[in-house]
Amino acid sequence: MGSHKPPATPTITRPTAFTGRKWVRWTAQKKAAFLDHLAATCNVKASAAVIGVDPISVYALRRHDPAFLAAWQEALEAGYAMLETQLVGHALSGGGRTIANGATALTGPIDVDLALRLLAAHRTRSADRPRRGGPPLQRASPDDTDAAILKKLRAIEKQQGKQQGSDER
Repeated sequence: MGSHKPPATPTITRPTAFTGRKWVRWTAQKKAAFLDHLAATCNVKASAAVIGVDPISVYALRRHDPAFLAAWQEALEAGYAMLETQLVGHALSGGGRTIANGATALTGPIDVDLALRLLAAHRTRSADRPRRGGPPLQRASPDDTDAAILKKLRAIEKQQGKQQGSDER
């Protein structure tokens, strides 16, 4: 009789999305530190690193906390305003390809062309984004739209009837 081999068993484990993820206890101080750094840099990854959390945790908080989302938007607006101010100051002082003098220790040198493209993209997104707040969007019922369409059709028929009457004279 020959040698008997044991059946092969798979040894590969499938990685999961949660490998190495740590739960974060969000305190007011931790949120404020993140938002302050975000306002200074407009860099989510670097701002998350400053407070010692994974960017995934920050994005999860943003999805689940409307107040944090609003503060996030304000921080980004402040960051873009700061970038724009640095660009204007740089242009007025003679310019160059990078902003080194006005840059903070947080951002380092800033590429002027990249900064201009980012500001243009931000303005485009801001212009397209609907404003938050205000009255909720109201949708007409099918009966209301039918009534409005019929009213408009009657007005068109009436107008055409008047035109035909004046043409016959």
